[in-house]
Amino acid sequence: MGHKIMAQLTDQQIEDQINAAYANQSKIDAVEPRANKVIFEDGRITIDFNNGATFSFLAESVEAIAFLPPEILATVELTPSGKGLRWDEPDIDLSIQGLLLGIFGSNVWMKEIAVKGGSSTSEKKKAASRANGKKGGRPKKVDSK
Repeated sequence: MGHKIMAQLTDQQIEDQINAAYANQSKIDAVEPRANKVIFEDGRITIDFNNGATFSFLAESVEAIAFLPPEILATVELTPSGKGLRWDEPDIDLSIQGLLLGIFGSNVWMKEIAVKGGSSTSEKKKAASRANGKKGGRPKKVDSK
């Protein structure tokens, strides 16, 4: 019932389609940032983009690679599309878009990162806490009953 017959393309038609695809990709490359370099150094992965932007993060903050030894982390490569990071061993791929959106792992992992961040103490945080204390501390919760 209803079999479709596929048209045979000539060599010229195939070549024209390939050339059109290359031209389209060139237009996309001109406006869409692509990673063109990645390095691992001092516990940090840094990605450089073709538009001059740079994105960097601590490897320990990303669930899939947090516990990899430095010699494995140093083998990071860009995927051919420039849209991902790749480790051949132990077969890990990460989406650069996901990393840029702050997606560093599962929901449980992200909650753990938030707890660590919230419990950190910095000079700025200490100073803000002292300033709030001088004003009488945190406002009391008001019962809405």
